[in-house]
Amino acid sequence: MTRAMRTTRIRTMAIGVTLVALGAGAALLGASCNLGQCAGRECPDYYAGTCPWHCAEPVWDGTSYSVEGFKNSAVFAVWVGSPLEAPDCASSNYFHEQDLYQEPKSIDRCPRCVAESQKEEWYRNVELRKGGHCADSTYNDASIVSEFVVPIGWDGSCLSQRADVVPAPDDVDLAMGTPEGGAYCRTSLSLEDVDALWGKMVRLCRRYWRIDQYCDGLGTLCIPPMGPGFRECLEYRGDGELRACPRTHPELVQAYSKVAGCSECSFDASGDRRRTRTLTFYTDEQCTQPISSTDASGNGQCFDLPPGAFPRSVSATLTVESVPVCEPGGGEQEGELRPYGRASFCCRPPA
Repeated sequence: MTRAMRTTRIRTMAIGVTLVALGAGAALLGASCNLGQCAGRECPDYYAGTCPWHCAEPVWDGTSYSVEGFKNSAVFAVWVGSPLEAPDCASSNYFHEQDLYQEPKSIDRCPRCVAESQKEEWYRNVELRKGGHCADSTYNDASIVSEFVVPIGWDGSCLSQRADVVPAPDDVDLAMGTPEGGAYCRTSLSLEDVDALWGKMVRLCRRYWRIDQYCDGLGTLCIPPMGPGFRECLEYRGDGELRACPRTHPELVQAYSKVAGCSECSFDASGDRRRTRTLTFYTDEQCTQPISSTDASGNGQCFDLPPGAFPRSVSATLTVESVPVCEPGGGEQEGELRPYGRASFCCRPPA
C-alpha cells in the first residue's frame, strides 16, 4: 500500500488541536524550506499534509542530502541511560523496536530470559476505505481515503482526529482495524541482569505515519514528537567504518545488540488467549451517534458500513477472557561470552 495516494489534510475534533498540530508542523517545515530541499522553489502547502505530528530532520552533511550510509527512513527515537530507568516507548507514542547495550562490565554470565503473557491486543490503526466490501473480500482493492490517528496502547475511548484525502468523499464503504500483532508471550531479558552486565541501555523506539505525503515529499518520515530524554537518530548502515556523523545529526551513539555465546530467549505457552474486540463508528465527533455496521470478518477487523456513511469518530471495546501461562526458555551459555553486534547511530541533541 502506498504511503499516500493524493493530497490530504488533517481533521481534528477541536480547532485548538488543529492549530497546535499544524503550527508545530509549519515551524519545522518552514525551516526545512529555508534551509534545504525546498530552497529556490515554492514549498508545498503544509496545511495539505497528512502528517499529524512532524517531519523528521533529513540528513545533511553541509553540502548534500545524499550521505553515504544513511537513509531518512531509518529514523529512531533513542534513549540512553541506566537499564533500570528505561522509559516505555508507548509513553512517547512509539512502538518498542529493540534494546541495545553500552559500557560492558564483567561479562561473566548470560542474562536470564523473562516471558510475559500478552494480555491485550489493541488496535494499531483504523482506516476508512472506498471501493470494496468486507463481505465479498474486495476490501484489499478498496482505496484508503481516511485514517484515524490512533495512539499507542489506545484504551478504546472516543477518537476523532483523522487524516482525509482531499477532496474527502461523501461516504465510505468499509472500515478496517488492524490489531497490534504479536505472539501469545513476549520475551525479554532480566533488567537486573542487564544492569549487572552493562553500564547503559540504548532503547530504540520507532513509529511513522504510513499514509503521509508531505514529509515523504521532502524525503523523510512523519514521526511523533520525541519524549523526555529521547533523541532523533538515524542508523548508519554503510559498509565502511563511520568516520564522522553528518552536520544535522552530530552526536554518535554506538551500542551492542547482545552477549555472544548465549542462546536466544524463547518461551513455552500453555492455555489459550481468548478475547473479543470490536469497533463502533459514529456520525459525530463526540461518539454519541453510532453508525450501524457489520463485522463481516467476525474478528473485529473489517466492518461494512451502510450506504452514505462517513464516520467522524470511533471507539473500541476489548474483552479479555483468558491469557496463556508463559514459561521462559533460552539464555543458556553456549560459548565464549563477549559483547556482540555493534550498531552505530547519529543523533540530534535531545529536545
